[in-house]
Amino acid sequence: MKILLFVIISLSSSAILAQTPENINENNSLINSSNTLNEVEIKSNESLDSVKGFKATKMVAPSVSNRKGRADDVMPKQRSYTSKTIQSSQLFDMEYKQSRRQMNSRMISPQSQQRMEVALEKIEEDEAASFEYNLYNYMLGNYNPANEVYLNQAEAIRPNDQRVVLQKTANECVKGDTVSIKQYLSKLKSNQTLDVETLDYAADVLASSKGNDILVTHGVKDSYGVLYHQLNGNAFKRKPILVSLDLLRSLDYREMLRQKGVLFPPSSEIDTDYFKNFCALNSEKKIAISLTLPIDYLKQISSYAVPYGLVLITGAQKELCLSDLEKLWTSKLNKRNLTVHKSAQAKNYARNYVPAQKLLERYEAQKRETPYMAVPNKIEPNKNKKVISDQH
Repeated sequence: MKILLFVIISLSSSAILAQTPENINENNSLINSSNTLNEVEIKSNESLDSVKGFKATKMVAPSVSNRKGRADDVMPKQRSYTSKTIQSSQLFDMEYKQSRRQMNSRMISPQSQQRMEVALEKIEEDEAASFEYNLYNYMLGNYNPANEVYLNQAEAIRPNDQRVVLQKTANECVKGDTVSIKQYLSKLKSNQTLDVETLDYAADVLASSKGNDILVTHGVKDSYGVLYHQLNGNAFKRKPILVSLDLLRSLDYREMLRQKGVLFPPSSEIDTDYFKNFCALNSEKKIAISLTLPIDYLKQISSYAVPYGLVLITGAQKELCLSDLEKLWTSKLNKRNLTVHKSAQAKNYARNYVPAQKLLERYEAQKRETPYMAVPNKIEPNKNKKVISDQH
């Protein structure tokens, strides 16, 4: 029997409450740790006015050679950081990390923004901290390509630094430079930011999103994992259009997506209300939402969406059945984070399969309760009609 997924919202709403933020390499720690699982890497979106004010005092990025020491002179082993630089870097790191762990906003608070700007001014005074100065300077700009001169300076000093590679990936995504994006995604795969668990998970996210116009992701691992498959695999087309909440802090990114027909609320505050308004504005499109979004986001639209594989679906969806979900589960999803990988990260990813599992368990139970076809109604003879005898 055909059972519409849309009549199971009560189940899906309770299942959503079990979701956790994206498993991800938190490179906002500004340390090259490759196995921290939590939320998404990305820098915060401070208010536009504060960004402009900050840039007004530091429009020209100092070249490596102009800061009394060449690239190889600024490495920690050869020049010592001052205690002020160490403390300022720790402060910057802490504020940045806290912004990554917010459950209801992708923005850095004005107070944190101000503290990070003050820390950066102190770092600038240390000639040995050219790398940190340039990297942090770019990170404060909401993926603004106009500031990539700073990021390029940091890359010239440490081209394989994981933080640099992440910021360069974001910068190229904002610019829409497909060739460069592929180059930096390959680096993310090489440095294990995009590890096998993440790529297997992202493949299942894309399989779950097939047929949708838009796929909303949260941060580094879900966004770049999906993008890696879209740009490198024949099995996945460019659709759905990827919309990263992380990158939405960039005006350039939003404008690029507008040209593809995606609509955006006027607010520059990327928070849970913004997300709900975004879904409403694009409700005439088919929207898939990665279950890696924090619960505060998912709760905003839980009454208008249901789990389908590793996404929530909302918007102008066609009528779907539990048999469709069963087909997706058995023949389209690799499910390797459930069946093959045993790492802590795989176990975290495995949680996001639970809503679909719950729906399928209910479906199987219902099929067991009614294993047989219904008996047809008995045809009653027409009593008003005379019976014709075969005798004359």
